[in-house]
Amino acid sequence: MRYVRRLIRFTARYFWSCVAAGVVLFCVVPLALGFATRAFFDDLSFTALAVMVALQLVAVIADVAISRGWSGFSYKTHALLQRNLFAGILRGYRRHGLPLPPGDALARFREDPVKITFGSMDGICDLIGRGTFAAIAVVVMWRVDPLMTVAAFAPVVAGALVSDALGTRASRYGAAALDATTGLSRYLGEVVNGQLAVRVGRAQDRVLDRLAAIGETRRRLSLRDRVFADSLDGLNYHLVHVSTGVVLLLGASRIRDGAFSVGDFAMFVVFLDQLTFLPAEIGRVITELKRTAVSVDRMHALVPGEARDAIVAPAPVYLGTTTPPIDAPPARERLDRLDVTGLTCVHPASGRGVENVSLTLERGTFTVVTGRVGAGKTTLLHALLGLLPCQDGEVRWNGRPVEDPGAFFVPPRSAFTPQVPRLFSDPLRANVLLGLEADDEVVTAAVRSAVLDDDVRGFDRGLDTLVGPRGVKLSGGQVQRAAAARTFVRVPELLVFDDLSSALDASTEATLWSRLFARGGDVTCLVVSHSPTAFAHADQVLVLDDGRVAEVR
Repeated sequence: MRYVRRLIRFTARYFWSCVAAGVVLFCVVPLALGFATRAFFDDLSFTALAVMVALQLVAVIADVAISRGWSGFSYKTHALLQRNLFAGILRGYRRHGLPLPPGDALARFREDPVKITFGSMDGICDLIGRGTFAAIAVVVMWRVDPLMTVAAFAPVVAGALVSDALGTRASRYGAAALDATTGLSRYLGEVVNGQLAVRVGRAQDRVLDRLAAIGETRRRLSLRDRVFADSLDGLNYHLVHVSTGVVLLLGASRIRDGAFSVGDFAMFVVFLDQLTFLPAEIGRVITELKRTAVSVDRMHALVPGEARDAIVAPAPVYLGTTTPPIDAPPARERLDRLDVTGLTCVHPASGRGVENVSLTLERGTFTVVTGRVGAGKTTLLHALLGLLPCQDGEVRWNGRPVEDPGAFFVPPRSAFTPQVPRLFSDPLRANVLLGLEADDEVVTAAVRSAVLDDDVRGFDRGLDTLVGPRGVKLSGGQVQRAAAARTFVRVPELLVFDDLSSALDASTEATLWSRLFARGGDVTCLVVSHSPTAFAHADQVLVLDDGRVAEVR
C-alpha cells in the first residue's frame, strides 16, 4: 500500500476527483434510487418516479466525470512510473549497464506501469465509492430487517476472506504470465538482432521451433492466470447471487406476514444490485495490491542501485504544460593538456579492470593504447570518460580537476566512438547529427573525414538513406565510419576512438588517419588500436597488461 499511497499523493487532484465521482455514481445515486423506489411502490408517487429518472441522468454525468478524471490520473501515473524507471536506468548505467536484455526491459517498461494503474489504483477508486455505499446501506437495511441485512452482507465478508486467502496465488500466477510475455519479447529482440547469424547458420527452423515453445508456454501461463482470476471473480459474484435468493425468499415471507412493505422489498432489491459488485471489487483490490508489489519488483530489477521507493518518487512529468528548456551544451573550452593520474576502475563482478594508470595528453598529440585482449583498454577509455565508476584516480583538464567526468566529457569538449557503435533505424544524416543542428556542408565534411563519402554517393538516397535497425543495411566498416562521422561533425577538442579501424581494410584506414591529421595540428586524439598505421602516426603508445601500464613508447 505504501507505493499506492505515494502515487495517490502525487496525483491527488485527479485521484480525489475520481473518488468524488465514484462516490456519486456508486453511493449517492444508488442510495437515492433505493429511497425513491421505496417511496414509489409504497405511495405510487410520481414525484418519486421523476426523481428516479433524474438520478439516471446524474449517473450518466457522474460516469463521464469519473472517466475524465481517470484519464488524467492514469496518464500522469504512467508517465511518473516510466519517467522514474528510465531516469533510474540512466543514473545506474555506468555501474550496472542494462541488467536485463533490451526486450525484457521494454516489456517491463511498457506493461508493469499499466498493471499498477489499471489494477489496484482503478479498484481503489471504485471501492471507496462502493464501500461508502455499503457502510450507509447496512445501517438503513438493519433498521428495516436485521436478518435480511445479515443475509445480504454475508457474501461480502466471505468474498473478502476468500480473496485474501487466494490473492497470493493469483499474484504468483500473474507474475508468471508477465514473465512469460517478457520472455517472448526478449527472444524476439534477440532473433531480430541476430538475424544474420540465423540465416548464415540456416537455423530458421530451430528458431521457429523455439519461438513456438515460448509462445505455448506464454499461452498456458496466461490462460492459467486468466482462468484463475475469472474464477475468483465468478465465485464472488455467485456468492452474492446466492444471498440475493435468500433475501428474496425472506422478503416474500416478510411481505406475507405484513412485517415488510413492497417498498422496503424494492429498496432491498436496488441495494442488492449495487452490493453485487462489492465482493468482487474487494477481491480485485486485494489481488491487485499483491500484484503491484510484483510489478514494483520487476521494475526495480532494472535499477538495482536505486531505493525501492524511487520507482514511485514524485517528479515533474509535464503533462499539459510546457517542458522546460534542455540545458545548453557546455561552452567550448580549449584543451591544452589532459592529465590522468592513478586511475583505477575495477569491475565488481569480475575483479578485472585497470589499476593505477597515469597518462598525459598534450594538445595536438595522437596517443595509442594497445595490449592483448582483456588487458583493460576499453575499460580505461570508459573510466576516463566517466562511463564507468572509478575507485581511485584524478583527471585534470588544463590543470583543473574534473569532478564529474560523465557530465564533463561531452561535446564540444570531447566526443567518443565506441568499439561497437549504435545506429538507429533512421536516415544516415539523422544518425550522424543525433539532433545537432548543422548545415549540409558541415555534414558532408564530417562524412568525408570518416571516408564515407564514396559510399554515400553509391546509396540510392545519399545521406537520406535509411540504415535500418542498428544499421543492418550497412556493412560493419560503414557502421564504424558513420559513427566516426558522428564524432567529427561535433568538432570536439578531444577525439576518443575505441578500435575504430577494426572493421576497415588497410587502405581505408590509412585514408581515414591521413584525413584526420590533415585537419590541422590542433586535433588531440586518444585511440585504442592494434594497427601499424595508427602506430606510425602515434606520438606515444601505452601498452596495457592486466590492467596496468606495462610500457610507454
